[in-house]
Amino acid sequence: MPSAPRSTDAAPPTLPGRLDRLDRELSRRAATGWPHPRWFALPLGAFSLTANYGILWYAICVLPWIFGEPRPLARALFVAVPVTLVEASGFLVKRLVARPRPPIADPTQPQQIPLPFSKSFPSSHASMAVVGTFTVGTLYPAALPALIAVTVVLCFSRVYLGVHYLGDILGGLAFGLVVGALWILLVPAPF
Repeated sequence: MPSAPRSTDAAPPTLPGRLDRLDRELSRRAATGWPHPRWFALPLGAFSLTANYGILWYAICVLPWIFGEPRPLARALFVAVPVTLVEASGFLVKRLVARPRPPIADPTQPQQIPLPFSKSFPSSHASMAVVGTFTVGTLYPAALPALIAVTVVLCFSRVYLGVHYLGDILGGLAFGLVVGALWILLVPAPF
């Protein structure tokens, strides 16, 4: 007769549980296991902080005025409005999911840059970067390689500096893809 499971027997981990553990392990490895030379981490941290609350993307919105583009206000709003929408709606999702940031969930993980007060999932940096790439890239297609590079560096910086888990970045990218694609499909670009 088979014996009943003892109370000390752990249930096999579920797929979401295994994915969460893998996400945490990979993110911790990038944030603590990889070298963080000061000459690299400091400028990367400074660049990452420029994108807090969409500041980087709002600064890009000023470029049509600087370069004397036609319809500068319409071009600026074409970028700023969806960046603001994805940032604001991302904060609502963060409140619902309530995933703590890595240094809060694991106090042994060093804090590389100041932590935002918001929760971790999804990454607003990732979602705003995708929306910014969609909108600015629509207006200035020649800038797409540089915009994609900015997006990659921002996303990398958030995990490398220990501010987000990799899963937060992937969620932010997906969220940004949806919002950016809808914006481009529904709102005509001001050329």
